[in-house]
Amino acid sequence: MKTDFSVPLSPDSLAAWSGGRLIGASDAPVCAACTDSREAGAGVLFCAIRGERVDGHDYMASAYAAGSRCFLCERHPAEPEAQATFPDACFICVPDTVAALPALAAGFRAAHLPALRVIAVTGSVGKTTTKTLCAAVLRAAFPTFCREGNFNSVIGMPLCVPGIGTDVRAAVLEMGMSARGEISALSRAACPDIAVITNIGSSHLESLGTRENIARAKLEVLDGMRPGGQLLFDGDEPLLRAGAAHVRQDITLRPVSLTDKAADFFVSGIRAAADGTVFDLRLPDGSVWRDLRIPAPGRHLLLDAAYAAGVGYLSGVSREEAARGLADYRPAAMRQTLRRAGGVTVLEDCYNAAPESVQAALDTLPLLTQSGGRRMALLGDMKELGTDTVALHRAVGAVCAGQLDCLWTVGALGAEIAAGARDAGMSRVQALYPAGEPDAEAVAAEILTGLAPGDTLLIKASRAMHLETVAEALLRGLMQGNLGKTHF
Repeated sequence: MKTDFSVPLSPDSLAAWSGGRLIGASDAPVCAACTDSREAGAGVLFCAIRGERVDGHDYMASAYAAGSRCFLCERHPAEPEAQATFPDACFICVPDTVAALPALAAGFRAAHLPALRVIAVTGSVGKTTTKTLCAAVLRAAFPTFCREGNFNSVIGMPLCVPGIGTDVRAAVLEMGMSARGEISALSRAACPDIAVITNIGSSHLESLGTRENIARAKLEVLDGMRPGGQLLFDGDEPLLRAGAAHVRQDITLRPVSLTDKAADFFVSGIRAAADGTVFDLRLPDGSVWRDLRIPAPGRHLLLDAAYAAGVGYLSGVSREEAARGLADYRPAAMRQTLRRAGGVTVLEDCYNAAPESVQAALDTLPLLTQSGGRRMALLGDMKELGTDTVALHRAVGAVCAGQLDCLWTVGALGAEIAAGARDAGMSRVQALYPAGEPDAEAVAAEILTGLAPGDTLLIKASRAMHLETVAEALLRGLMQGNLGKTHF
């Protein structure tokens, strides 16, 4: 990835912030940073990252040839190679390049963005949607930074920070993780004023073992918060209620709920509209923002919208501005995207999947299905669920049996979903490609034979299953009128 800096930076400043040792000298200002030598160039800091398969240090010469003269690295070329290959370069040497990036971001934040309001968003599912909604609400009131895409890692998020303009009033940063300690590092890099924890789900059970450990990892977002910060969280999640109360005494806890009237932010008056969903939101001061609208179906999105409206309220946004921001929301690619062709409604939600997000997507289907139409789904493997993977996939299948008319699955774990549905009494179930890589065109052709006008189809799996390719093939077939004449 590459980030253009909002202000030019000196190698001396970069070294001081990252805790590195500056070797060599360069007067040229650094105006951007990248981790891929193909994006290197004049004024671009090349960050040499050691990965599982690729070591960025092996590409430093390529970055130099492309024009980069400043390098963040764990080792610099020994003499005489340094003089021969990098005669006018400087090197910021650190023990761990990845660990240096949050420190660099924190330094930039302190030096150039001291008055910036930062909103950190984390959680098991719904992070990107909530980030996008928060940014939409805040943008309705003042200049707001929010990077498109999924830059939420210990590499991606810190590199976003130097790209925040000094004229920006608020920034919304998404924080993901793969292990304990990563959210803490990201929080210390960003120093949030407000944090949102969307929920605690089953994702990362493979690496963290229990939902309790997942909750502890997500609560690390409080580690770097500024004193007097505020945490919005799922008030119906006991792990968050219990955990948050013992982490930081100077943080104000703001539970958000669709069921608990005592929550600081309480969603009520939920009703379907032709162009989305309308709701009311009671605020901590007892007042109510009425008739907020989100142009997307689904009860699960209401909690994300409530987080965004709550962030707006705590940031001084008016009801009118919040309503305008929510109404402007558009789902990110492969997330809750509605497509219609050939009389069939397709809900494409292929970016990621966990049992909780699959359940939420299934709950949306009745709102989308025309009278007399059928509710159908194509589901695939859900990754990173740990030792309970098979049981969790079968449990999703059992849920499908009660909510769907027809079900297709792909992948080995998808076949477990199919098995769970059959065990629960569902008959219209077909497991495609239970072993091996699904063929998108073949899967789409199979599903087309079972579709009819009026049907609604959910397509959902973890990103690794690439079901967006099936969705595209399916939509091409629908637009060509290739519907089956028999019902599956």
